[in-house]
Amino acid sequence: MSIRVLDCTLRDGGYINDWRFGRKTIMSILDKLDQAHIDIVECGFLTRMVQEKECSLFNSTAEIEEVLPNRKRNSMYVAMVAIGEKELHPSQLDPYDGKGIQGIRLTFHKNEVEQAFEWARIIMEKGYHVFMQPVGTVFYSDIELLQLVEKINALHPYAFYIVDTLGSMYRNEVSHRFYIIDENMAPEIQLGFHGHNNMQLAFSNAQVLGKIQTIRTLILDSAVYGMGRGAGNLPTELITQYINKKIDVRYDVTTVMDIYDEYIAPIRKDFEWGYTMPYHIAASNVCHPNYATYLINRQTLTMKDIETIIQSIPKEYKILYDQDLIERLYTQFQSRKIDDCAAIQEISVRIRDKKILLLAPGKSLSSQYHQILEFIDKEKPYVISVNFIDLKYHMDACFISNHKRMDIIERDIKPLNQTLVIVTSNIPKTEKNNYLYVDYNNYLIPDDLISDNAGLMLLQLLKRCEAAEVFLAGFDGFHYGQRENYYSDDLNFPVYKDHI
Repeated sequence: MSIRVLDCTLRDGGYINDWRFGRKTIMSILDKLDQAHIDIVECGFLTRMVQEKECSLFNSTAEIEEVLPNRKRNSMYVAMVAIGEKELHPSQLDPYDGKGIQGIRLTFHKNEVEQAFEWARIIMEKGYHVFMQPVGTVFYSDIELLQLVEKINALHPYAFYIVDTLGSMYRNEVSHRFYIIDENMAPEIQLGFHGHNNMQLAFSNAQVLGKIQTIRTLILDSAVYGMGRGAGNLPTELITQYINKKIDVRYDVTTVMDIYDEYIAPIRKDFEWGYTMPYHIAASNVCHPNYATYLINRQTLTMKDIETIIQSIPKEYKILYDQDLIERLYTQFQSRKIDDCAAIQEISVRIRDKKILLLAPGKSLSSQYHQILEFIDKEKPYVISVNFIDLKYHMDACFISNHKRMDIIERDIKPLNQTLVIVTSNIPKTEKNNYLYVDYNNYLIPDDLISDNAGLMLLQLLKRCEAAEVFLAGFDGFHYGQRENYYSDDLNFPVYKDHI
């Protein structure tokens, strides 16, 4: 078997930073991948919705040609057209002139097969190599896959792919599909594998395919440091080093690592990708990783909660991400309607005619510690903490609306019989005398991004309890860099830049 590596850092990796690599960086990465002798390099998306020249999004092949190395090249250069995702209609492509990109990668869903083959014919007529990539190959039955291979044989593109979109395929599932395709597809059509790392299987699956005895050429997709949406991709530096050691010395791996050091490492400081438990849960349930991303970003759920919600996604919605659906499922999961009139009455009695001090766990809680204690000593307020417990602050009550936080601080709460614990109804109920449950839905904010922000929910609750005067401490806002956000390292949760 002949093995080739296709690097997709600038395209698949672009989901991380909105493709804003910067023009100089794009040109340098393309040049260095060529110097490293990577067989095929993907430059980015061909799309009619180009943002700016600093992005690896292009509205023409001529525009891509401007960023390619201006010398004799080692690599084949390609770009992607994704049907249904800001795509560029193939009729708008310039004919291949022998100077720019040589190939077009065409991705499509099951309901777009006919359109994909129509577009592929137009692209091939314009002189480009076509890589046919069915999204979510795992969702094709053996019969459907054979029917697709029959169409591929008639079309005769440059390459056809197994695409593990959800990172959910184990080695036997990957090799099973490989054998079906390899036995039935014309031998000169190259067979590619695009793996995601949701279950840490991209590298092992690539090795499995690399050991199969066949005369066909195998293309393995990868990205520098695995840069890619969610759990990311097969790392280019790993697969090239493996091929150098086990098969044939062909790649300059140190140049690939230079790309990481110079360009990817700085991006890594601002953006997260790679294996996480929620992405594992998404892959285990064969569904789109963006569902896991949404639930992670809420930062209110335990892993068990996340799995429960993901398992409730209807089968027909699993492969295509539906933002409205996951928002609805999240709200439904959190909503446990209760009558909280008695709890409201008790809180109202406790705070009547008192100033109220709310403590959030921001950095200023420690930097302004003495001022806060002076205020408490002078004004004698009713002190309520938000999603944390710390007896240094003379707390009368603790408000908890976040199941994840509750799991962490529950042990600290147990011995506090004199501290009132106000809990929203999305958190499983416990029979304790000092716990008061209030209805979660009643105190939500009509804005999805901040709908269940604990501080805002507590203010809503206090309005209902007719609080007259409320003071705040520790409500500092968020910085990117989680160690800047909380007065104690024990409270740190990751903060996502686009949410700040």
